[in-house]
Parts: sequence; structure tokens; C-alpha cells
Amino acid sequence: MTRAYHTGRAAPTSHQCSAELPSQTGTSGGKVPGYASAQELADAALPGLPTTKRSINRRAETDGWQYIDRVGRGGGRLYRVADLPIEAQQALLQQRISAASGTPVGRPKGSDYFTRNPEVAAAVEAILASRRLAAPGVMELLQDNFVTLPSLRSLRRFIAKLEDERKTVITSMRDPDAFKSKYRVSIGRADANTTRAHQIWEIDATKADVMTTEGRKMILGLIDRWSRRVLFMVCPSESAQSVRRLLITAIERWGVVPEIVMTDRGAGFINGAIVSALEMLGIEHWPCPPASGDKKPHIERVFGTFQRQRTELFDGYLGHSVAEAQQLRAKARKDSGRPVITARMSPAELQAAIDGWTDGVYHLREHGSLRMSPMRKWQSSPVPARAAPGADVLRMALSALVGPRTVGKRGIQWQGGRYWSPALAPWVARQVLVRRDEDELGELLVFSPDGEFIDVAVNHARSGLSEAEFAAEARAQQARWLREQRADLKDRAKDFNFERARDAILRRDAEAAGKLVQLPMPTQTHSTPAIDTLSEAAGSASPQPARRERPAAATIVTMPKSPAVKMREADEIIARADAGETVDADALRRARLYASTSEYRAQRAVAEHLATPTSGKTSA
Repeated sequence: MTRAYHTGRAAPTSHQCSAELPSQTGTSGGKVPGYASAQELADAALPGLPTTKRSINRRAETDGWQYIDRVGRGGGRLYRVADLPIEAQQALLQQRISAASGTPVGRPKGSDYFTRNPEVAAAVEAILASRRLAAPGVMELLQDNFVTLPSLRSLRRFIAKLEDERKTVITSMRDPDAFKSKYRVSIGRADANTTRAHQIWEIDATKADVMTTEGRKMILGLIDRWSRRVLFMVCPSESAQSVRRLLITAIERWGVVPEIVMTDRGAGFINGAIVSALEMLGIEHWPCPPASGDKKPHIERVFGTFQRQRTELFDGYLGHSVAEAQQLRAKARKDSGRPVITARMSPAELQAAIDGWTDGVYHLREHGSLRMSPMRKWQSSPVPARAAPGADVLRMALSALVGPRTVGKRGIQWQGGRYWSPALAPWVARQVLVRRDEDELGELLVFSPDGEFIDVAVNHARSGLSEAEFAAEARAQQARWLREQRADLKDRAKDFNFERARDAILRRDAEAAGKLVQLPMPTQTHSTPAIDTLSEAAGSASPQPARRERPAAATIVTMPKSPAVKMREADEIIARADAGETVDADALRRARLYASTSEYRAQRAVAEHLATPTSGKTSA
């Protein structure tokens, strides 16, 4: 067999004996001792050599390795092993001896590419932590950041190793939900602190994995954590109205009121109508933090159980994942020529199928963690549950929240309508809380700000009366209430006289004013050029005859009476009245009023102490 030798350097010296090692494929497919292909050298990860085929070829060209052309399948070059660095020859020799003897010998520690290039290893792990990519995709991301790259085969092995040895770390960053479900340590039980039925209800929603004739619907679910009894409801969306209907159905069907309701923070669960309704019913609301499905795991699991066991059997099944949905659409394209899944089940039929599985299968079979069926567990609760209120009370409590409204002269105005009830008469010009029943559009449920039910206000258009008759009746109802309230107020205030109270205030003001003594205020000389000029003119001017002859007008000043004088005058007036003399009624009333004051009593005590003779005082 003729071989073509090519060289870019001198022939090997005698010490490079490894050229005679058996191993590689020759030009016709046989083994050529002392030669190896670029791919084989790259896969061997020899010390001092790169680990990619392209880099090996570049190194061989730079160092001038001798090679022979391989003319068999695939072609290419076989490089002479004797031209490799000494440490690479020794490592390759050891690998071939181990392979020939059948004794597995591991690669020398620290000799692989990723051990020698830890920064590339860290980059690969970071890529896998953010995306699940195959080796070619990872290689593309590495090319712009690193000069020396691993071979594709080495990268595949390293990725597989990371996915096995660093599975929990990578999954926790790449898919937190999968980490929580598969790898997060969960030695305890989520229901460990639940000791009775209907202590905690978990509520959540999920999309049905089946297409109905009215589109893809939501499934609202409610589960009793202690017994695992469950209730599902097919609904158009995860709205507050749907959540209210689910709660009403569960409370009415089971005949109990839960102590706690756990939900996520979706708009339909933290709606003001839901929060206020739960408060009215005495139910504590526990909204879970975002992305915390593990806080209510039981409803999450029962959703998965139903979807796996039943929706796969329904016409219009959409698949549990994107990949499965693509497969189903591909099958539909093959069957009908269109990649569309045909829906044949109505929402009502889906609800009936769910109810059949819930009550006929799930509630009756043994639950793995309960060691009994949910229905049997529910019936064995050690503590009686709180009984449900009446249907009317329940529907009012779980009605839609309109919000605060002020009762005006036109009643309660909402969406262009005017609503009135006789019980609203005391609430005119006051604020109330308004709710409504979605099944009764002509009525509003009115509550006080404290949550006490007042009455049902009726829309004037639904009252059966004309607008004028409705207004007249409302006005008459308010007038009757006002008459009753005015009569009640007069009866309760009959011992109080406004005029007497007012006169007492005025007398106190007058007495206080009489006691005021105004002393001269200290002053200082104030002068301006204008004042000085006017003063000089006034002093030099001759007095007017008329002013000189006219006497000054007399000013009469009434001096305030002393307490002693007022006491004597009061005693005299009272004594004259007691003696039967005619006395002015106002003067007598003032005298008796003064005799009841502390000033009079103080003056009387002083007079008696000094033995000053005064006119005898008689009882007022």
C-alpha cells in the first residue's frame, strides 16, 4: 500500500518511539501505526493540545506536523504522533495501552478542557441556568466570548454532567415551579396544623385543557384542606362574580361556613366585593404572596389529577403542554387538513362530566395521604362546622359591591337610575354602602357604613308607579318620618326651654361686663410734623363765639353697682313680693336669679360676718 507523506519539519529523532504505536485508520480504512486524526486528538483531550478539530488542524499547520492523506471514507489527514509534544505523546500512549489491555483508566485529573478553563465551565452553567439549550446553541453563545472552545462532543458530555450533578441548582433558577414541585425539600405536611373540617378552604382557578363549543373555559376550584372534599365550577373567567357564585354554591351545598379562605392575589380574589363579603360572613381571608402555589398545594394537585384523568378522554382535548398541543394540532391537520382541534363538548356538558368525576370517583376512593376517602374524612371531623346562614342572607352578603353612596333628595342614584326605600328617610344626606344582586338589576342592597343591613332600595322604573307617583310616595314617607322624629324630640326636650337658656347667657354676659374696670393705659408722646403744625394752629386760633357761649353737652355715666348694693336691692324686691306688694315681674325674676349666684352668697356671708344690718332675705 502506497502512502503519501507530507512534512513541514525534520524527521523525528530516535527518542520519539511513540510513532510506532498502533492505532489509527490508514488511507484505505486500515490501521496506521503512529498516526492519529485531528478529531481523535481533540477527543483525547491531551495536555498541551486544544480540544477542537479545527484548533488541532491549525496547531498542526503552525508546528509543521507530518501527516498522510486518508483516501477512504471521509478523507482528511492523519498526523504523526511523534510530532506531538512529549506530554501529549505520553498521555496518548497511556490511553492506548489501557484500551488495548481492556483496563479502564480515567483521564488524568485536571487534563480535561473544562477543568483547565473554569471560566468557560461557569459560562456553560450560567447558560443552562437561564435556558434549556442543546450543545450547538450553547456553543454559539460561547464563540463571541472565548478564544479556545471545547469540541462539540466534549460540550455535550459536560452539559449532561451538569444536568445530572447540578440538577437542583440549575432547575431552581431555570424553572422555579418545577423545582418547588420536584426537588424542594418538603418533609412536613401542608395540612399539619389543620385539625378539623372547613377550617381552611383553598380556592384557585386553572384553564381547562379542553376546548368547548363556546371557547376555552376556566375551572374554578375549591377544596377543604382537612378532608380534601372539592367543588369545581366551569366559568368564563376568573372574575369576582364567578368567585362569589362558587362560594355561594359551596356554602349552600355543604351547609357550612369556613373559618379561613386561602386564595392567590388575582383580581377576582382580592376584589373589594369578595373581601367585604368575607368580612360580613365572619370568614378570614388569607391571600398568598405572588408565585406561591406551594402555600395552597392541595387545590393545585387536585386540578392536575382531574386534568390527567378526565380531560384526555374528552373531545376537544388541547394537551397539557405546548409540545403536546403541537402534536395534537399536527394530528388534526393529518385527519382534517386543518391544524384545528374541533370542539364538541358544551360548557354544561363539561360541568356535568366534572361533577360526575368529583362525586362518583374522587370523593369515594381512598386518598393516598388520608388513608380513607375524602367523604369519609369529611364526615369524621371532630369539631362541628359553623352552619350556613339562610339563602337570602348569603346572597346579600355575597352580592356585588357597588361602593359608598350618599343618599340625596333623589334617593340613591346609580347608572342613571334612582333608588328609594322608606328605610332610607333617616339616611338622607348621609353615606351608605351599596351592593347589588347580579340576578336582580332593579334593586340595590343598602347597608350602613358599619355593615348593618338597612333595606332593599327599588329602582323607580321597577316600582310599578309612575315617576311622579314614585316621587310623591318617597316624599310622603320622608314627611312621616320627620313628623315622628320632631314629636319625639319635643317630648324628650320638654324640660328644656331655649328662651330661658338664652336669657341666662345674656345675663351672665351683662354681669361679667359690669365687673370690668378699665384702667388708663400707659402712653408716650407721639409727634409728627403734621401733628405739630396742627397743634400750633389750634393754639393760635381765636375761639369761636358760638362755641364759647354754648355750654358743653352733659355726659351721663352710670356707675356700676357694688355687690352690697345689688344684694340689698334684691333682698328688698324679694321681701316686698313676699309681703304681697305689687312688684315688677322682670325685676323680681332678676332679683331671684341674682340671689342664686355665688356673688350674692359671698356678699351675704361677708355681711353676716360683719354683722351689717340688712333687710331680711326670704326664700326665692
